[in-house]
Parts: sequence; C-alpha cells; structure tokens
Amino acid sequence: MNQAMPTLPRLSADLLLLHPPAYFEFRDRRDIYFPFLETSGAQPITPLYEYFPLGFKSLKAYLEEREHSVRIINLNTILLRYPKLPLDAVIEALDVRVVGIDLHWMVHVQGGLEIARRIKQLRPDIQTLFGGISATWYADELIQYPQVDMVMRGYDTHAPMGELLARLSGDGALSAVPNLLWKSRDGEVRDNGFGFLPDRMGHGIDWQVLPSMESKSLPILEVMTAHNAGCSYNCGWCGGSREAFRRIFGRKRAMVRKPADQVDYEFSTLDKIPHVERYHYFVNGSYNESAKSFTRFVDRVGETPFRSISYEAFHLPSDASLAQMARANRRTSITLSPESHDPEVARLSGRGVYSNEEMEAWIGRALDAGIQQIDIWYFVGMPRQDAASVQGTVEYCTKLLEKFAGKRVNPMLCVMMPFLDPGSTFFEHPDEHGYRIYHRTLEEHRAGMERASIIHRTNYETNWLTRRDLVQLGYRGVRTIMEAKAATGLLPRFAVRDYVRAVTDALEFIDVVHEADSIADPRSRARAIDALGDEILMRNDRVFFSGVSAQGFPVNREIGGRWFDEMGWEAEVLQAALEGGPERPREPADAQ
Repeated sequence: MNQAMPTLPRLSADLLLLHPPAYFEFRDRRDIYFPFLETSGAQPITPLYEYFPLGFKSLKAYLEEREHSVRIINLNTILLRYPKLPLDAVIEALDVRVVGIDLHWMVHVQGGLEIARRIKQLRPDIQTLFGGISATWYADELIQYPQVDMVMRGYDTHAPMGELLARLSGDGALSAVPNLLWKSRDGEVRDNGFGFLPDRMGHGIDWQVLPSMESKSLPILEVMTAHNAGCSYNCGWCGGSREAFRRIFGRKRAMVRKPADQVDYEFSTLDKIPHVERYHYFVNGSYNESAKSFTRFVDRVGETPFRSISYEAFHLPSDASLAQMARANRRTSITLSPESHDPEVARLSGRGVYSNEEMEAWIGRALDAGIQQIDIWYFVGMPRQDAASVQGTVEYCTKLLEKFAGKRVNPMLCVMMPFLDPGSTFFEHPDEHGYRIYHRTLEEHRAGMERASIIHRTNYETNWLTRRDLVQLGYRGVRTIMEAKAATGLLPRFAVRDYVRAVTDALEFIDVVHEADSIADPRSRARAIDALGDEILMRNDRVFFSGVSAQGFPVNREIGGRWFDEMGWEAEVLQAALEGGPERPREPADAQ
C-alpha cells in the first residue's frame, strides 16, 4: 500500500526564486555516475553546483523594498538533507504566482528544465521564468520549451523584474516589461526587446538574515560579494570575460559597477550578522576595481570583524596593497590564477601577466607583509596544453609546496569540466584556438548532461587533450598534488589519505562507466549501464549526502548553514513533514 505524500505548510510569495540541482532527481540514480571531484574546485559544493547566483540575494532586497514578497529555495539543500522528501511535496506547497529558475551557469540546464516541466505538470497555475547569463545567451531557444513561460534577459534585471511583478498583480500587460521574452495565452512568443542595459549594477545584498544550522563539525560560515558585472580582462574560456560580456549582452562597455552607496548598504547589513566574527568574507572579482575604489573597500573591510577574508588577484598586488589588506584583517588570503606554469599556455588562456620567478618573489613579500595564505589555481583544458604541460604544472606545484613548506601556500589544480562556457571566445571561435565543441545548442547540452559518463558530459576537447585526457590527467594531477601537501605538512595525512582514496576510486570507475556509456547501440548501452547500477549508486551516495569536502579543505562538513542554503521552510518543519518522524540526514558510505 502506497504511503501518503508528506504535506508541507503553504509557502506564499509573489515570486519564488528557485535554484535547481544540476541534475533532476539525482537521488537514487543508477544511470548517471557523479564522480568524486567532479567540481574539482575549492568551494564547498557537490556536483549539483549548489551555489545560486548572488543576483538572487540582491534581487530579493530590491523587490522587497518595493513591497513585493520574495522567497528563495535552494532545492539542492532540501533534497540533500532530506533524501526521502518527495520533490512533489515541495511543488504542491507553493502559493506563488511565478517561479524564477536560474540558468546562470550552463551546468544547471538539465535540472532547471526538468524542474520547470514538473512544476507545469503539477501546478499549471504557476508561471515559470528563467534568467541568468546562459538563459540570456540561449533565450530564443529556451522560450521554445513548453515548460518555459518567460525568459528575462540581462545582467541587471532588478528594474525589469519589478515591472514584471507590478504588471502581473495589475493590468497584466507584459508587453511593457523590458528585456522579457514571453508567451501569450495562445502560446505565441512575444519579444519585448533587449534594451535595458544600465551603466551601473543594481542593488546591494541584505546579508543580515542567513541560513542557520546547529553543526558539530566545522560549520561553513561564509558570505561573499561581487561589486561588478563583466570583466576588465579577456580570458577566452570564461563566459564572464570582457568579450563574452559584450557578445552576450550587446554592449560596447564590458564593465558595470555597483555604486558606492550600495556597497555601503551591503556593509551595513554585514555588520548586523549575528556573530559576524565567525564568518569568512569572499571578495569576488576585486581585481576589476580601480585603485581608489579598492582602497576604500579594504578600509571598510577593516571596520567589520570578519574572522577571515579572501581576495582574487589578476595582477600581483603591490606591496602597499598587501600591507593595507593585512592591516584590515590578520587572516587575509589572496587567490592567484596563473592557469599554467608555462608562460605561453598562461598567455593564451588570458593570463600570463607575471613569470613564475616574479610570482615566487611576490609570495615571499606577501607572507612577510602579514598575508596569511596564498591560493594558486592552475587549470586543465587550456590552449596548447598537452599531457607534458599538465605534468609540468603538477611538478611545479610540488616545487612550490617544497619551497614554501611550513607556510600557507596552497597550489590547486582544476579540470575545466563539464562545460566550456557558451558565449566564451573559445566556445564561439573554437577552430581559431584549438577547441572542438561537442554540445553547442541548449538541447545538446541538456541531453549531454544525461549521459552516464562525465567524459561524455564534457562539452569540449582541445587539439592537445581529448575529453578523456582532460579528466584522467586532471584527476591524477590532483592526486599527486594532494600527496605532496601531506608530505610537506600543508594538510594532515589522514585527510589526504581519505581524499586520495576517493580520487583513485573515481579515476578507476570513470573508465568502467565510460566504456559502458560508449557502446554504440542504445539498448546494449542501457543494459551495460544498468549492470553497473549498484556500483554507481553506492558511489553516488558517497558524494550526495548531508556533507561536503573540497580540495581546499578535504574534510567532510555538514551542509545547511552555507549562505546559499536557503530552504524556504525551517529545518524542523521539513523534518516533521516526513512520515515516520524526523529524517536523519544520510551519511556517506565511507570517508571521502
């Protein structure tokens, strides 16, 4: 006898901003393998890519100032923490006019479209709206899906969204809403034009209310900021680069900045975070600020007692900047992204503005100035980067670890997967830069995300590395660098041992799944993947549970209190809705 579906209290709002998982109903999935390290980054997320765009937070603040009610749900967090809660229970509880789904990063294309489809099946009274960089780039294709009612284009949609909500609660005349693609009652697509392209970035974020969770295992307490859209620089692989911004949004100017008064507003809310002294503050894109603006910003950082702070840097910051940052917060870290140890590869990737020798000398000065940690990112998937070049980068990372042993200098390796950003220069002009694109349309990306193998999900390869090479060399490189971190004392041996074991298992099983997923006949391929189902599910359960680890901090920590863990309902309400009493979060099958 079927058990009744749990019932949640009604969640009411004019607009629900919903962040989808990268994969629809990833739970108990036996036909897609989600390997450990698939994100390959330092951020505390799973292969679902739980981060939602910061625009959710600023849009909420803007609209609420104009008396519209807005809620945010990160569906990833709900489904990870409550694996037995049916998705349909969440959808049935919605009392909203519009659900806004982000397609900012292309990795969410399958999950976003499938969530929209399910909403339209269960709740045809709710309108679905997509927005974000990828939604803007693929707007004409996206609006053709029957489950998509509207697409809002733009890098700053605050005012258009305010107009949309006002029209929906008033005369319903959507033809007056800037940047909107929408369907009339008869299903005809209407295009209002794409003319709202403001010269300043909309609104600050209200940080004073954050998700909370009682945690006994090193809670992830972090907030972040972005003071600009677009970029001063032109890395060819990046969908947010200077040329990509111009290409996607049709602007000559490739930078839009947050006004000083909105930066001040944001800091006024940061000051009100309970126990703000426990929080890390991540500054995104600070290298785009002018010297005057950055100096003003760092002074403001020094007035807020964050536990720690990190900045990204394109060029090597001056000695004066290092001293100012160290004074503002004694736990300051700086992230460099040279992309490759090879100056030619670095230059072709859009970096290459300093030599290895210059960087090493600078690291010494930065540490002497009081900077606590230097993170250094290298990528796999760059132009003219072959297997020998990747190995050279791995060896250089080991050299850095040995040279700065006993100090917090942390090189990391990131495989650019699964997607090269649509709209980026390398994606749009692949032949000129040595790239081959496997998924070009929105539908090709959506279908590609349903392949069992991470190699087949990856949308590109280069003239120097196949898709399989990208994955294999990247995983091996990460493993070697992590072992070097244990050997030089940067990370504890027990944490590295478990991490390396998980990487090794993933490296071996990726090949097994890929062989099955490469069978030409669809029926034979499905049978081969089904035969691996138990093994796939066991490994997926090690990745999708109520915790997360990353290269930068390879220890499992509970999720639920990250700034993007907004669940709509309190945890106690979600637990109570589950039949049979509170649901215990799923634990990993073994240590990662």
